[in-house]
Amino acid sequence: MNHGLPLLLLVDVPQRTVNAITAELAATTEIIQTTAEDVLAYTGGTPGRRRPTVVVVGETVTAPVGVVHSLRPHPADLAVAVTAVPATQDKLAVLPLLFSDDVVRRVRGGETALRMPRVVSELLQQLTRRRAHAAVQAVAQQRLSSGASIDRQLGERLLGRFLTQAPIGVLMLDGDAVIAWNRRAADVLELTEREALHRPVSALFPEDQRTALHHHLAAPGQHRAAEPDAVFERVRGDGTSQALRMAVQQVLDAEGRSRTLILTEDVTDRLHAQRKLAERTVHALLTAEVAAAMTAPGPLNERLHRCVRAATDRLGADRVCIWSLNTRGELAHANCAADDAESPDTSSCHTTQRALAEQVVTSCRPHLTDIPPRTDPGGQAPHPSQPSGSGSSFAGFPLVSGGELLGVLSMTTRLALPGSVLATLENIADQIAVGTQQDRLLNRLREATRALERPLLPPRLPDLPGFDLAARYTPFSHGLHIGGDFYDAFTAADGRHVLVLGDVCGKGPDAAAITGLVRHTLWTAAQHTSDPAHVLNLVNNALRRQNTPFCTLIYVVIDTAHTPARLRIASAGHPSPLLRRTDGDTAPLETRGTLLGVLDTPHLPVTEVELRDGDTLVLYTDGFTEGAGAADQRTPEDLAAIVTSLPPGDASHPARDMATALMDDAHRWWGGRLRDDLAVLTLTAVPAATAPHGRSEEGADTSID
Repeated sequence: MNHGLPLLLLVDVPQRTVNAITAELAATTEIIQTTAEDVLAYTGGTPGRRRPTVVVVGETVTAPVGVVHSLRPHPADLAVAVTAVPATQDKLAVLPLLFSDDVVRRVRGGETALRMPRVVSELLQQLTRRRAHAAVQAVAQQRLSSGASIDRQLGERLLGRFLTQAPIGVLMLDGDAVIAWNRRAADVLELTEREALHRPVSALFPEDQRTALHHHLAAPGQHRAAEPDAVFERVRGDGTSQALRMAVQQVLDAEGRSRTLILTEDVTDRLHAQRKLAERTVHALLTAEVAAAMTAPGPLNERLHRCVRAATDRLGADRVCIWSLNTRGELAHANCAADDAESPDTSSCHTTQRALAEQVVTSCRPHLTDIPPRTDPGGQAPHPSQPSGSGSSFAGFPLVSGGELLGVLSMTTRLALPGSVLATLENIADQIAVGTQQDRLLNRLREATRALERPLLPPRLPDLPGFDLAARYTPFSHGLHIGGDFYDAFTAADGRHVLVLGDVCGKGPDAAAITGLVRHTLWTAAQHTSDPAHVLNLVNNALRRQNTPFCTLIYVVIDTAHTPARLRIASAGHPSPLLRRTDGDTAPLETRGTLLGVLDTPHLPVTEVELRDGDTLVLYTDGFTEGAGAADQRTPEDLAAIVTSLPPGDASHPARDMATALMDDAHRWWGGRLRDDLAVLTLTAVPAATAPHGRSEEGADTSID
């Protein structure tokens, strides 16, 4: 037997498990295979004074609890690992009530060969640490008894029985020197060497922590009451990091001398969890900020700047850039943010990031690399933007949406880039790509919308001698919305002037197509004759042929061969026009006709009126009377009363002032309830002396609000 090595007893252990344990621990332990009947012969002696021994009880032992009891396990020198199988599960259920986990461990039978070597190794290390701690205590006691220059011994005589057995680590200092510690402190701080006695407590921590630790130990009592403990980090013997919370108290020993008592707790797992939670919170906030920016209204460039600014601030990056691809597939710098400037110099983006971003474009995959320290042109000194001897990391992610490569999101940083940061960058790259793609699609749709809107309104209103003509048009919503209201004014081949204002059923591209059909049919038919019956019947036939929804409109022919001018008005299911006389009296005109596009032969009576100098004809769409829906309406008589109340306006542009006043009134009346387009066309007969002068080449006034 080799009594210098720890003892490992394998009691009725299957050969497979024996082989696994032997392969792992044969070099550092004495291994003996025995039976439940013979194991006591190897575990004799006084508990607490035996050599370190671990007993492994196999799954075939019929009375494992009785065997454990007979071994008398002791935390200082004997521990037991018991194999638990279904046959003994009920019997072993009482073990946690009788023995703590650091003395007796249960290992499930299906995992014995895999887990047992590690469990045995942990128990042996635990016994070894406790044996070393006991040896240090014994040496200290011996030196005290011999009169050596040691102030106090370790253990119960200095700390007291309560602190010695406390589940939290306890250190006692004489100044900065460690003079006592309990078992938990020995385990936590790995105090297994005799040299630990009188060793400065700061020596247990790395240099970057020592100044803060000295300050914590020397803090005055009133400060410590406000902040009684602090967390310090160190590196364990196995190279892993450890976080310790340390509370400091000044105490008096049994002889009245001042000592420093440190209560230390391992909070590594808690600190890592807190940091992980904080990191996830930061990443969640960044993701939310990018999502809010990319879905907000406004120019794309401003929204991209919000994204790179948020990424720079949240991730502590040196610089974050967004690169876009133009129509030729060339990489262009679009936006960036740096940690040290509100408006960063983009030249550094081109010198440090451009080539790396191009690699992302080439591969269409994320690219991660290290960037060496930048030097001056002579290659002697670090670039001012980087500390001496420092490099940085680069991370680039392609901006891909719908299978289309739109650009690159890149970041440079002197910090580490863990997987969680890279995952967050990839996530926000996807958000930026989707937002950019949506912006491009919306721009294309806006261009298509503008192209479809062109047929709705004339490019300009004609200049009609002896008349002031004006129009105002407000679509229900701007951007991608295409309204159904339209108007037109032109001079027919027979010399008569024609005014048209209408409303097709529906909105959007279909309505735009119908509007184009109606306007062009009106103009083409009027080139033969401007007669309302001829023109409107052709429009009705065109709508019926295309099987389109219905259309309402007012058709006005102005015959200037008579003095005053004579108006021939036909209404196809449209709201009654208003006629305001020179004295301000206003009334709706009786014009009733059937919708266009519904009947094969529509009924379209013609109303004739004279338009004297100063009289105004007002044509409007149903947005002025039903702007908030059928349940909330205004009548033509209501509008007539409003027109009557309006002042005469500018004598040079009475029609323009009338159209503007009616549009302003409609917006005030409906406010946020408005759900329809608004279009108004006004015509005022003016004496030759007051006819508008100085008009632009576009002729009469027209406006889209």
